This record gives sequence, C-alpha cells and structure tokens, in this order.
Amino acid sequence: MPKSELRSYDDFQYSAVYREKETSGSLSPFTYLCTVLIIALLGLTVLYSSSYAKAISEGLPHYYYFFRNLLGGLGGLALGFVFRFMSIKVLRKGYLVLLPLSVILLSLMFIPGLSSGNFIVIRGLRLISPLSLALIALPFTIAGTVDDSSVSSFSSLVLPLFFSALLMILSLFSGGLSWYTVLLLSLITALRIKGMRILPLIAVLIAFIALGASSAVLFPERILSPVMYSLLPVNDSGLFNPDLFASESAIVSGGLAGVGLGKGLYKLGTLPSPESVYIFSSFVEELGYIGALALLFLLLLISIIGARTVRRAKQKGDTASAVLVAGFTIYIVLQSVVNMLYASLVLPLPGMLLPFFSYSPSDEVLTIMIASMLYRLIFIMGRENEKR
Repeated sequence: MPKSELRSYDDFQYSAVYREKETSGSLSPFTYLCTVLIIALLGLTVLYSSSYAKAISEGLPHYYYFFRNLLGGLGGLALGFVFRFMSIKVLRKGYLVLLPLSVILLSLMFIPGLSSGNFIVIRGLRLISPLSLALIALPFTIAGTVDDSSVSSFSSLVLPLFFSALLMILSLFSGGLSWYTVLLLSLITALRIKGMRILPLIAVLIAFIALGASSAVLFPERILSPVMYSLLPVNDSGLFNPDLFASESAIVSGGLAGVGLGKGLYKLGTLPSPESVYIFSSFVEELGYIGALALLFLLLLISIIGARTVRRAKQKGDTASAVLVAGFTIYIVLQSVVNMLYASLVLPLPGMLLPFFSYSPSDEVLTIMIASMLYRLIFIMGRENEKR
C-alpha cells in the first residue's frame, strides 16, 4: 500500500479506505486508550501516596509498593503487546488454557498453607489470584463453547453451564459472595449476548441464585459470616468489621475537594490496608468527592465504549468477540464498583481489590493485559476491513 494512503491514527496506522471516523462516527479506541492511561497513572499515583508511609514503617523503601505494581503493569503491557499479533480466532480459543488453569488454581486454594486471602502463596510470596483468573476464564469459556445457533438448546449448554458452575462454586468457597455475584452477572451477560431468550435466561439466573443460596445456607460460617460481619452497623469488633468505620471516616473527612494528595492521615495507621482493600477510602480522603466522581466518570466512559463495541461486534455477527468485550469490561468496571461500594459501606461484599489502584503485582499484570486486549477488540470492531 502506498505511503500516501497511510496516516497516523490513535495506535498504529490505518488505511484511509477504512474511514473509521466516517463510517462509525466514533473515536472509541482513542477515547478508551486515553481513559485507561489516565486511570492507570492516577492509580499508581494514589498507590504511592497511600503506601509510602506503610512501606517505611515496615523497613521497606518508600517506593516499594508503587514500584512493584509498576513492574506488574509493564508486564501486563508486554503480554498485551504479544496478543496484538495473535488473531482473534486464536484468541477465542483461550478457554482451552484459562479454564483448566483456573480450576486447578482455585482447587489449590483449599490446600492449607498454599493460599492467603485470595492469592496462591508460596514461601510468603503472593503469586496470583485464581479468582481474578476465573473472572477472565468465564467469558472465554462461553465465547468458545456456546454456539449461536444452538444457544436455546439445553443439551448444547450442559457442558458450558457445568464449567461455569464449577468456576463459580470454587470461587464462592474460596473468595466469597462478591466473586460469585460478579461471575454470575458476567455469565448472564454472556448468554444474553449469545442470543439466549429472556425466559431461559431467567431460569438460568434463578438456578444459579438457588445454587449460591443453598451453598450459603449449608456453609454459613464460610460464606455468610464475612457478609454479616460487614452488614451489622454495630461498633463492636465482635459483630462488625471496625475497619469499615475507619473507611467511612476517611471518606467523610475528605469532603468535597479532599485534604490534598499526599496529606491524608488515615493511611498512617488508622486504615489497616490503605494500599489494598481500602485504597479508595484513602483516595477520597485526599482527592474528595470530586476525585471519586472523576473516577466514576472514567469508568462510565469505559462502560459506554464497551457497550458500543458489543453492539458493533453483534452487528458483524461476531458474538464471540462481543462476549469477550463484555467480559473484559465487567472485569474492569464491576470489580471497581464493588470495591468502591464496599469501602463506602453501601454493599457488604468484601474481597475485591480496586483495579489499577490496589497493590497486587499479579492483579496489575492481569488488569493491564485485559485492558490491552479490550483495546484491540475496540479497535478492530470499529473497522470494517481490519484483518482479524
């Protein structure tokens, strides 16, 4: 192709023949890229502000948590770049690796000494969160195993639903109701995109709610206790998680504009994990409700772009890519919303970190990798003639 027919766009190069702007009226890839870059840079900045005091108190360099998450992000970016050269047809087969790997790692969570929190731990080193991997594996499984023409046939859905139930039950017992809920929403969204009718979809939803509820009734100590511990508004450490009072106080003290970046006090010892579960509380204390609204706006942009890309993929007849786009969007947005609502004492579903913000090098790898793959799908679905 002559160089005169190529011009710079928002990522690599594209042919003027594609005329993405003219045909789709959208700059979705560019908007998404800018949005993710802003969130990622903001997340690293807030992480450093929230963690330097804790790092120093532990005898670590003040940049310890920041630097390790930065390395994780760069690793995820490298993986995302590798996927850039992988065809979409090959990418859809990812469930062949992700599904068995997720099941194996989730099973290892039940072996004493091999897990801590939501992570596989070996010699004190947190390696990976099988729960995050399961949230990636589920949309790949539906995209790769459910055929559009037979989505209404129960027999064709037996294996996909069995694999989904296996992932969800293992996640329920190892991570709690928060992971089960997000996985269920991801499953229902994927099935709907694949073309399942409303009544069968409601039946599947009721069946999985019943499965989760019966598990909670049979094993209340393991499944319901963390939720009840976060639900009862009693200032008693035996009945209520006192960390949530600190989280609420940090958010309230931030007010409209916050006390200023780096000037928060709750991260100095009142919040037990300002670099992890309660980083949103530290974020609001320093940047206020305005900062929280800005973050919500950025997440809303990702949601809108994701929804538009799902629609474009379905118009192309590529429901498998549409399912992946929806799954990746849910991974980023829904985890963020659950963490923010939990830290704000609105939703009693503990156990989820804030993507791009919370300290977890392995989760940062997965988040940036997912964000990169989502970018590629957004880019491709906006172009009629893009090689796939």
